[in-house]
Amino acid sequence: MIQTLKILWRFEAISMFRNSFQMLLFASILLLGLYAIYYGNAIIQVQRQTIEAVGEIERDEFNEYRRSFEMTPSSTKEEQVLQIASDPAYAWHRHGYHAILPPHAYAALALGQRDVEPYYYKLTGMSLYYQLFEGELANPLKLYAGNFDLSFVLIYLFPLLVIAFTYGLYAEEKENGVLPLLNIQPIGLNKIILVRFGFYFLLITGLGILLSLIGFMVSGIGLDGLAAVLWSATLLCYLGFWFALMYALVALKRNSSLTAISAAALWLFFLIVFPAVLNSYATASHPVDSTVLTEITRRKSLENEEDLEEAKTVVLEYLETQKVYQGADSLLDQNTLAKAYAAFTALNDAHYREEVTEYQEQIRLREAWISNFRWINPAVNAQGVFNEVVETDLGTFQSFHRSIENFHRNITHFYFSRLFFGHAIAAGDYGDLPTFELSVDRGTRMNNIMKRLLELFLGVILIMGAGLLLFNRKLT
Repeated sequence: MIQTLKILWRFEAISMFRNSFQMLLFASILLLGLYAIYYGNAIIQVQRQTIEAVGEIERDEFNEYRRSFEMTPSSTKEEQVLQIASDPAYAWHRHGYHAILPPHAYAALALGQRDVEPYYYKLTGMSLYYQLFEGELANPLKLYAGNFDLSFVLIYLFPLLVIAFTYGLYAEEKENGVLPLLNIQPIGLNKIILVRFGFYFLLITGLGILLSLIGFMVSGIGLDGLAAVLWSATLLCYLGFWFALMYALVALKRNSSLTAISAAALWLFFLIVFPAVLNSYATASHPVDSTVLTEITRRKSLENEEDLEEAKTVVLEYLETQKVYQGADSLLDQNTLAKAYAAFTALNDAHYREEVTEYQEQIRLREAWISNFRWINPAVNAQGVFNEVVETDLGTFQSFHRSIENFHRNITHFYFSRLFFGHAIAAGDYGDLPTFELSVDRGTRMNNIMKRLLELFLGVILIMGAGLLLFNRKLT
């Protein structure tokens, strides 16, 4: 059997090398894969440089504030810096913090949402929702984009490679008059076809693994063992699905033209038609109304900035909702306008919190509804798993936004607790500045990845089983 396997694989290798179309296609996919790795890394490299730059800006800003406590001001500028550093009436809206979502080590392999969603925000104690949504209202609504990264090549182009190499494994032998010779072989026609499929499975999945390893190595971060294993498992399951599907088509024993056309039609269905129809139906059945954001992103201020009584009313309204600042109402005459502006922005966020929560819930429900159909389409399923493995999926950005809300609460409390009680910011307080922490439920993420991988694997088993039954029932 081993000797027969070697002979068949040697024959397939010779046949492939003599087929100029197959060799050209194989080389083209290899080159496109290498370019996709380069393109993805170029995008992520720019993002890493941007993250480093904004981090340096923040460090320089706060280092300047710290140094202002260590010297006696000798110029107007130095006096202004010390005032911003120590007076919460200025600091709450002048001190800038960055909430950053750093890229995963392998984010360049599947960019996902990283090129359509902001991956960092500069935050002050001012209105959170204005700072989140002022940039581009459409960002939370954008769907997965067709980035030319390695995942795009694996999901869209590798199935074409599978089709081109396997569609004629039975029909061409029949059309060339070789089938009678294969039927009299001692190992059986079905085993011969399976061995030939195995050759191309190892060849094409080997190319996919090779490109993935190159992507891992050029990431510049090092090897992330778990992510590499999950990525490779997803690749094997996804390509296994296409090989099983092609085996089922070959098992029908139709002519090569009909087999190729059927395979191309299935590629169009899984990669183009089904996702488009699903997204269109989701948009119609689960609409997301972003008009509420237009009101949030308009700058607002007190109606009469010169009216101190109005300012005190706003402060009192805010203090009534914040038990943590109980007793601060006795200090209304200190920094009244600064307190009023701070209270106004906080009340403005509270006013729109319900609308923003509803808006985010609409997005979540829409994504959850689409996710219910991922098991039907292995292409969508595999792309989703790739994005989840390298943390570029929509769920990661939703967790990022929730973490930002917690971070902003810490920022406002740091400054408001001093502003409303009339306490200056001391040099020692700079050791307790708010810091951003990304909160992600990695247990749920891993369970979701394993569930999707199981769906892909079961799909391979079912289709391969159907192909075996078809082949054995239609012997010629």
